[in-house]
Amino acid sequence: MSRSAIFLIVVAAFLILFFPFFVIQWIGFAVALVVIASFGYAISLDSGLQISRDAMDLTAYQLQTVDVEIKIKNSSFLPMPYLVVTDNPGSLYTGHENSRLISLRPREETSLRYHIRGMNRGAYRIGPITVRFSDPLGLFPVSRSIPEETRLIVYPRIHPVALPVHRGLPAGSITTSSRIYEDPTRYRSVREYVPGDEIRKINWKASARLGVLHSTEWLPTINVPVLIMLNLTAEDYLQRNRFAHTERTIDAAASNVNHLAERGQEVGLITTGVIKGFEDEPMPWIGVGSGAPHAVGILETLAQLVPNPRPADSVEVFLDRGRVSFGTRVFYMGPPLQPESVAALTSGIGDRSLVRLYYTDEGVRNWTELAVETMHIWRITEFGDELFTLQA
Repeated sequence: MSRSAIFLIVVAAFLILFFPFFVIQWIGFAVALVVIASFGYAISLDSGLQISRDAMDLTAYQLQTVDVEIKIKNSSFLPMPYLVVTDNPGSLYTGHENSRLISLRPREETSLRYHIRGMNRGAYRIGPITVRFSDPLGLFPVSRSIPEETRLIVYPRIHPVALPVHRGLPAGSITTSSRIYEDPTRYRSVREYVPGDEIRKINWKASARLGVLHSTEWLPTINVPVLIMLNLTAEDYLQRNRFAHTERTIDAAASNVNHLAERGQEVGLITTGVIKGFEDEPMPWIGVGSGAPHAVGILETLAQLVPNPRPADSVEVFLDRGRVSFGTRVFYMGPPLQPESVAALTSGIGDRSLVRLYYTDEGVRNWTELAVETMHIWRITEFGDELFTLQA
């Protein structure tokens, strides 16, 4: 209730109670009637205002723009002279487009649309929504908060990845022209039998139905699962530019996940980082799997990771999880490992050729001293679109 409404109520009561003249009392009753009508008008608008969001969950990559839409409806039979709708974007950048002043006719619908840019990766809450309106005379202004919230996940920045293969099998589900790599789990077609086909390839059902021998063909692919081992122990990074270097390492891990998922590759994640806001919870671990939903789950985890302030040895954390399945490649990403840690890692995996070392460039490393015999080392660059360079 505004001060004007209180003043009018006092004036009306004074005229009715202390002036025994019909005309003056009639004026007092008229003023009281206006106040009561305005109060009923405000209640009707309040009960008829409907606010909802177009989408409950939003996703975006870092520096990408996302559209946010709020649906507004005046379901009352009275017009709404003015309505101010303001959405709370938290720390997200909106360019001051998250507020709008509108007027609505009876039963009219409209929407508030604005853009959000995720400058930094993470999980954000957008909302609640604040509305302000009143009756036509402004006697009973209403301001309330509507608990309509949405969740925005800003993924790490994705860079193009092009990794050279120097020995062994490449990581990923690789299509090849050589028939010796046919994958019996990936059906291709049935064709007529050609002398020299293996007996196991003969499709007896098709041969019996068609009266001629037919052989089954499978897609020639090589599939090598990958487990990304992400070191986000804060004390393992130099204090100088620690934030920038951990962010770059997370971007590198996300780019690798995206690169492998696009190739239909099985990928998993183990990290010493922790989820922001849940630092006391166990460190995240996602098993090796395939498919877009699985990759999205890893990207969502990477979006919410922060460096672990507690001491945590990444190799010990990896070994505590048990042995990985046969043939799984392990991509270590983080600060350079000590020689004994590299030895423990390769010993736990059982095959040095299955380990790839991606060391974060912190600007002060002597890369010639980091060389590991019979193993290549990739450098995660400090900046630029080229994430990896081969060092040794």
